[in-house]
Amino acid sequence: MPTYDYQCQACSHPYTAMHKISESAPPCPECGSTEVKKLLSAPAVHGGSSSRQEFAPCGVPAAAAGCGSGMCGHSH
Repeated sequence: MPTYDYQCQACSHPYTAMHKISESAPPCPECGSTEVKKLLSAPAVHGGSSSRQEFAPCGVPAAAAGCGSGMCGHSH
């Protein structure tokens, strides 16, 4: 089920709600107003792409030369 970001027009409270696309926006959890505005948000990206980059515990890409073997200067 998708999540949507809203902002209440009455009290300016931002909130996130999970509901079907066919359902209307839920009221503001802060004040109960139904005068809410859907906010633009970045889409969630999921998948198992082979181009996904793995990172070592030090934050350096694992494919970097020497990282993972202790040669990057960080203790893993």
